[in-house]
Amino acid sequence: MPSPYSLDLFAAMEVDGRIKPRVLYLEMAAPDTYWGQVPLPESAVVLGGGWRSIGGGRVHWNPGAIAAIRHSQPDLVVVSGYSSLTTQFVMRWLRWKRIPWVFWGEIPGMRALGLLGRVLRSFAQRPVFAADAIAAIGSRAVDEYRRSARPGCEVINIPYHTDLGPFLNLPPHQPAEKVRILYCGQLIERKGLHVLIDAFAKIADDFPHLELQLVGEGPLRAALAEQVPARLKNRVLFAGFQPVDRLPAFFGEADVFVLPSLHDGWGVVVNQALAAGLPIICSSSVGAAIDLVVPNQNGSIVPPDDRADMANALRSLASDAGRRTAYGRHSRTLAFEWLPSRGVDRWVELAERLLKRRVPTAAQPL
Repeated sequence: MPSPYSLDLFAAMEVDGRIKPRVLYLEMAAPDTYWGQVPLPESAVVLGGGWRSIGGGRVHWNPGAIAAIRHSQPDLVVVSGYSSLTTQFVMRWLRWKRIPWVFWGEIPGMRALGLLGRVLRSFAQRPVFAADAIAAIGSRAVDEYRRSARPGCEVINIPYHTDLGPFLNLPPHQPAEKVRILYCGQLIERKGLHVLIDAFAKIADDFPHLELQLVGEGPLRAALAEQVPARLKNRVLFAGFQPVDRLPAFFGEADVFVLPSLHDGWGVVVNQALAAGLPIICSSSVGAAIDLVVPNQNGSIVPPDDRADMANALRSLASDAGRRTAYGRHSRTLAFEWLPSRGVDRWVELAERLLKRRVPTAAQPL
């Protein structure tokens, strides 16, 4: 679907000019997605079709996908995701036609499934390893895909890149009496917000000027508000959904950024926190953690669903303004490697390598 961060990457490709993207989306938005109105460029289209709920997941079918690929006459095709019927048919068709293609995916198998679910997932993953290359989203995903990749299938790290300009333009943070912890994302179970609220409550009495702000919307809002102890109701702030262009203001008012997810394929908000110059606390189940958070330099990585370790990480930053400043400064230094232009470079380098390896006459006519 057209997320703001994917649109940023494709817009950077258009400006750069070395890649001419044609983007085919399976849907405009998921039922639990809160991005607001996302305008599409001329190079993108939402395919007709629909989805069904199967085994707790949404399975898409878009019958015009192959015709749209044919019409585009691509040099290289990138397929994102393997759980839909659409991508299953497309991956097999690309292999049959011997068209160069790349699979682009997050850490595989993050959701715990029963026996039948694991069997079906294993079957769905098979065509992924027939790709010419796998562009894994983060170092953890690289490790997982390399365990199953066939010989000769290149696995390279190409995470999500998003427009960081508005965050990099924020003025350097000035220490203040009040210390604000920021979370930004959906209010859903897998984000681990119940852990964050409990950890905050554990240390809040020791730091009267500490507050927690939750930016985002979701089905757990009422339950999370109820979880907050009565004595802390005025120190846990629910800001609701905010459009992308308003997020820099919230990051600019924060002192610490936290993403406590129980599982998260990447987490683009960590890119944004990096550019905003914030110290970062992530659970180890956040895909971006290993790539963007350097322990004892710009933040901490804690085990998922661990209230004690989360509370200790919060305490360490809440009690030391000098550490917050040093970590935030290091975050902003790291951010320049995560601009969309750098993402374009990574895609160009991969595409050029793959296309040089292919014999022009090897592919069947589309």
